[in-house]
Amino acid sequence: MNDWGSTNRVPAQVSLVEGVAFEGELHLLTRPAYPPGPETPLEMLNRPDAFFALTLQGGGVAFVPKSQVVQVSCGEEVPLFSDPDRLSAAKHVELEVVLPGGSEYRGTATLELPPNRSRALDFVNGPGTFFALWGQGATRYVNKAHVRLIRPLD
Repeated sequence: MNDWGSTNRVPAQVSLVEGVAFEGELHLLTRPAYPPGPETPLEMLNRPDAFFALTLQGGGVAFVPKSQVVQVSCGEEVPLFSDPDRLSAAKHVELEVVLPGGSEYRGTATLELPPNRSRALDFVNGPGTFFALWGQGATRYVNKAHVRLIRPLD
């Protein structure tokens, strides 16, 4: 397939429910309009599409079902918002996330919620199938459906 030129590619590792992991590049949409900047991995994962494209390290493309993804990990901390005003207005909360199999990750989640609904519980119960967790040198996009438990650390 050679029609991927109009996307931004982001290196990532995708972990599936059965324990299989793939390394490759996510394909994120370019946006000339609002919001400014390219699509983020979180926006792509929370789109209603059932599958996303991953260019595999060894070549070729795989269509990955979002429902089978436990987490997507990007080796760099990818900002959730390109707008610095939104980022500074958002609340930051420290979380520990435990996945099936016992993997534990600690990091920061950015909450952009109304003042009367700004608890960590409101965040994890909010819209979107995936949420972002920054820390340990990576950004992890975690599928809420495959979390064993989450502990707020604040």
